[in-house]
Amino acid sequence: MNRYLYWTRGLVPAALLLSTIQAPACVPAAPDSRRALPPGPGVLDDFRALAQQKPWTCRGEPATTQVRSAWPNGKAECAWQGRLRKRSWSWSDGAPPSCISRQARWWNWAQAGLPPAALRSVWDRRWSSQVLRFAVGGEERLILLARGGDDQWHASEWRWNPNPRPATRRWQEQRWKVLAASAARHQPPADTVQAATTPAQPVFRRVLGARPGELGAEGLALEAAGLCLAVGNPLPGRARLSLSYSPNDSRLEQRAAMHLQLSRQYPDAKWLTPFKMLDMPANLPSGAKFLATWVEGAALNSQLWMPAKNDAATVRLRASTRLPRGQDNAAVLWQARQALERELAAVALQWAAAYE
Repeated sequence: MNRYLYWTRGLVPAALLLSTIQAPACVPAAPDSRRALPPGPGVLDDFRALAQQKPWTCRGEPATTQVRSAWPNGKAECAWQGRLRKRSWSWSDGAPPSCISRQARWWNWAQAGLPPAALRSVWDRRWSSQVLRFAVGGEERLILLARGGDDQWHASEWRWNPNPRPATRRWQEQRWKVLAASAARHQPPADTVQAATTPAQPVFRRVLGARPGELGAEGLALEAAGLCLAVGNPLPGRARLSLSYSPNDSRLEQRAAMHLQLSRQYPDAKWLTPFKMLDMPANLPSGAKFLATWVEGAALNSQLWMPAKNDAATVRLRASTRLPRGQDNAAVLWQARQALERELAAVALQWAAAYE
């Protein structure tokens, strides 16, 4: 018995010494990414499941005043010492019709942090859901907009500012990838997106810049000068009169003949801008571009002609707007004409840069 106690007393201090030598420094360990998610909603709907910690009230919410004024009644959640943020909104699908849907306005607003020259995604009214990932500075962002079965639109924005500690950053990155993979299921089918794409869409996106707009089967809808403008996709068929691609070959007689043809085609039109050739920048190699603007009833129309090389079909696009009732005076017409022609001139410029 005494021999047993002797050996026990000798082993206990040795074991304590060995554990002291082998134990690592006491540092907070990164959460185990292999741990199974708790049962319940997925990471898109359950912020706690994504962060794997209890969310808390956000402090120092960026642009709080702007957020509340532009999109009130949003819900904000934060985790990871404020490095992971989520904001969410919802609204009814039965909103009164307007020039641009609320979905298109939110989709544009959610990309407000991008540099002014960045090419933005434009909402397409044929989408029932869409997701977009981008970075602003060192911050990762993901936005998701989807229509639910309750006729409600649900919009969410996630922001992740990576932790400077490598181990923690790697774990957070894995959680962010889980979020991205879950959100990717809301992207429209590739064949649907491809079928809805036209050569004019990249041009429309550049013309819009940071302004809100909405794509559809007919083209682009946007607001300018207090009016709702519709810029259509290229018109089918060929122009009735052949137009020269080279600006040097465009003669005054040819433009007069084209205007005469338009006058016969639209006998009730009031011409604000007779058929003319646009002035293009000298440092941009491009073909001739032509434009005409007229009023017919309550509709104000402006059309762009862009001849192609090698006698290919002339590309024709038309922009139009409905004049407010009782506001068809000269001042209103001049302002509306300026707005339409400004947008078509921008289309001509971006088309030349993209395809010529």
